[in-house]
Amino acid sequence: MSGFVQRKWRWLGVGGGEAVEAVLAMLTETAAATGIPEAERAVLAQALEGDPDRETLLPAVRAGLSLLPPESVLGHLRSLWATGVRWLNERGLERCRVLCSTAPSLDLVSKRSHAVSGGPAFSLFATAATRGAIPVPNRFLDELLAWAPLSVIDDLIDHGGLMPEDAPWTRRGAEEGLYLRARLTPASITGEQAERLAWQAYLRRQSFLIGETLVRQEPDDVWDLLYDVVMDGDVTALNALDAALPRPQQIELRDLKSGALSGQWPPSMTEDRGLWLLMAALWRPSNLVDAGRSPFYALVALNRAYDLVKAGDLDAAAQQAYSLTRGSVSNRKVPADLVQEAHAIAAYAAVGQSERLDSPTVRDRLLDSAEEHAEKAAAQGGAVAERNLRLLRAWRGTRRNDRGPFSDPFLDIGLDHGADGWEERCREIFRQHEGDARAQSELNMAEERIRGALRGEAGWDVFYQLPVDRSRYVMPSQVPKHLVPPVEPLSRRTSVTSGGELEAIRARAAVELLNDFRTTAPRLDRHSSVR
Repeated sequence: MSGFVQRKWRWLGVGGGEAVEAVLAMLTETAAATGIPEAERAVLAQALEGDPDRETLLPAVRAGLSLLPPESVLGHLRSLWATGVRWLNERGLERCRVLCSTAPSLDLVSKRSHAVSGGPAFSLFATAATRGAIPVPNRFLDELLAWAPLSVIDDLIDHGGLMPEDAPWTRRGAEEGLYLRARLTPASITGEQAERLAWQAYLRRQSFLIGETLVRQEPDDVWDLLYDVVMDGDVTALNALDAALPRPQQIELRDLKSGALSGQWPPSMTEDRGLWLLMAALWRPSNLVDAGRSPFYALVALNRAYDLVKAGDLDAAAQQAYSLTRGSVSNRKVPADLVQEAHAIAAYAAVGQSERLDSPTVRDRLLDSAEEHAEKAAAQGGAVAERNLRLLRAWRGTRRNDRGPFSDPFLDIGLDHGADGWEERCREIFRQHEGDARAQSELNMAEERIRGALRGEAGWDVFYQLPVDRSRYVMPSQVPKHLVPPVEPLSRRTSVTSGGELEAIRARAAVELLNDFRTTAPRLDRHSSVR
């Protein structure tokens, strides 16, 4: 190439052989582009022949580049940048510097590039290159969400650059749209959709909520631990559950545990039947329970009264049972079936108390009370309550000197009515009372009464039965309204944006740079600096 031609190119800001070669390669491809107008083609051909026109060349180059594939545009702009050809305005040069950088993420987060902005594709490139650290301007979201790689959308979600109100799923296909909904609005997903996503965390939560038995994970997840603690009442797993719960539910659990110190919880907790089993496991009241506070306290009071009977503390049992009956001033919230159980316990305790007294007057007063309670229990119906009343009346109608013990020998030895294992229990108590002749004599009598009932046709029905209905004493095992974490957003499933995907975005951003082409080229002075 002659020095005269080189000077002409220098007049257009192209200095040096490599720069001229890069420009000529670009001109060759653009001149051959399909659809380029003849006027622009002629300008390009003239430049290829060594006579570039400073006034018309750059508009013709821009027209030709706009007809090339984005990858070709990017390639030519890279070549121009590498050889020092600066045919873009100042804003375009800043964006071109970033696009041509081998480390665009570092350039984009640097102070120098902090204010660099561009069109939709350049904005997406900035987001992709920084893995979501630079958000996409809201004005470009609608356009970009339709074609942006899913991994870049995930980057935006991870950095808070996409919110549920942006509804990106409306611009994607069905499967990707479902995935994005699960990431941004998990509560909108149905069980069937979660199955399609194979979303195990959602499905395990759903199984817990409908009371299904969970297949345990290794290690235990929050649903395994919730099942252990709430559904089974396993307090040994409390600390592990505390560590696994999100903060709001963790606070609820700690409030529940602190309430167990005094048996005081807010109404929202005592009304949540799914918490009763855990609350009862944590709270072991040593004093009278106010049964009228709520159905939960009534059930705790009933169990306490029964436990006191088995422990032999009939005075405390009678006091607790009375708090559940209609005779108590604070029993408005006690369910009717628990009232029947309380009357049955009160009757049993009153008879036991009477047998310890020497005063006939006081003894008869207690027996009158026992019969009254037994009548009230029988009045509510049920074969057991009616049989208990008959047993009490028959026993009371027998001369005092001819009566046997009224108590249920199973309760005397601390077991439930008709429970298995009574022989082993008797041996255990006998060893505990080694040297106590009176206690061992009472134990022998209880054991003989059990054996006698075994030999009879009536079996255990010869004994006054508590409870009237054992199922009434059971704390419900059901899903609580508290402690259950909300549906967590689906975890990201895409990997980082690939090099190929990033290059495709870069190419589309390069096409946007055509809008920043200068109309006339800068010329180089004798020192090769742009003027």
